[in-house]
Amino acid sequence: MKRLKKSLLIVLGILLLLVAINFALEPVALHYANKALGDLKGYKGSIKDVDIHLYRGAYRIDTLVIDKMEKGKSQPFFKAAGIDISIEWKSLFKGAIVGEFSVEQPVLNFIKRGKEVDAGGNNDFIETVKKLSPVNINFVEILDGQVHYIDLTSSPKIDIAATQVAATARNLRNIEDKSNKLPSSLELTASTSGNGKIKSNAKLNALKEIPDFDFNLELERMDLTYLKDFTDAYADFTFKRGQLYVSTELAMDDGNYNGYVKPVMENIKIIDLTPDTPKEKKRPFFKRLWEIVVGTGAEIVTNQPKDRLATKIPLKGNVNGGEKFTWTAIVNVLRNGFIKAFDKDVEGSIDFNDAKSGKTEKK
Repeated sequence: MKRLKKSLLIVLGILLLLVAINFALEPVALHYANKALGDLKGYKGSIKDVDIHLYRGAYRIDTLVIDKMEKGKSQPFFKAAGIDISIEWKSLFKGAIVGEFSVEQPVLNFIKRGKEVDAGGNNDFIETVKKLSPVNINFVEILDGQVHYIDLTSSPKIDIAATQVAATARNLRNIEDKSNKLPSSLELTASTSGNGKIKSNAKLNALKEIPDFDFNLELERMDLTYLKDFTDAYADFTFKRGQLYVSTELAMDDGNYNGYVKPVMENIKIIDLTPDTPKEKKRPFFKRLWEIVVGTGAEIVTNQPKDRLATKIPLKGNVNGGEKFTWTAIVNVLRNGFIKAFDKDVEGSIDFNDAKSGKTEKK
C-alpha cells in the first residue's frame, strides 16, 4: 500500500513538473516567435498568444498578424487564426526529427498601391516560417484560407478573392523517397469570386536553393460578371455574361523555367445595346460607346463555332535573367480567332524534362 502511494506521488510530481515547465516555456516561446517576426523589413508582425502541448510535442500560435507599414500607417498583409507546429511522428519512427506546420484560416492580401502591388517586398517569408519552427518542416497544411487582390485607389474599388483554400505539401525534407528527383508533392483546391473552382498540383524538390518543380493549375468556369468592378476600373467596360477558364503548366530545372498560361473566355457578351436597368440608362454616353467598341473587338477574335476567345502566353526563361514578356499574348489572341481554337483543359504538354530544353509544346 505504501509503495502504491509512493508511486502515485511520483507520477503526480512528474505531472506537476511538466505542467510547470509548460507554463514557464509559453512566455519564452511567445517572445521567440515575436522576435522571428521582428526581422521583416517594411512590415510589422505580432502574435497574440502561444500554447505549448508537451504531451504531443507541439505548440500552437494564436492569431498571427503581419501588416504593411508605410508612412506610419498599417495595411493588412497576412493574418492567421492559428498555426499548429508539431513533431511529425511517422518520420520520427524512421529516424528523422521533422515537423508538421498547419495554418488555420489564413488571409493573404495583395494590395495595389500606385503602380505597384504589395507582395511582401524583398522579405523571405519561407525563412520566417523556418524561424517559427524549432525543427525542419516536412509537412504543411492550409485550412480554409483566402487570397485577395485589392485596389482601394481605383474607382470602383476592387476585391477579387480565392476562398476556401485548402492545400497540403508533403515530404518537403525528402524523408520518404530519396531516389526521386522531385520527391515532394503539393495539392491545392480553392473557390473564387464568381463561383470558379481552382485545382492545382505539383512535384518539387524543395531542398534546392532554387527549387526544381513541375506544376500545373486549372481555374474552371468563373462567372465573368463578377469581374465587373475590375473591368470598370481598369478597362472601362462591363461583362454582361461569360465564363473564364485558365490553365497553366510550368516546370523549372536549375533555374530554367518553361511553360504557359492559357486563359479562355466563353459565351462572352460585353455590351447590351438595350439598357435594362435605370442605372444602365444613366451611364455616360462615351463609356457606353467604349463598351460597344470593346464588344465588337471581342467578337472579331472569338472563334465563332466554339464561341470562345482564348490566348496562350508562353513562359520561358531563367529566374536569374532579365527577360520580359513580349506581344506574344496579343498575337495569340488574334491567331486564335482566325486559325485555331484552344482546348480549355491542361494539355499535359509541359513536364519536368522540358524545363531546360526550352520546349513549349509537344507535337
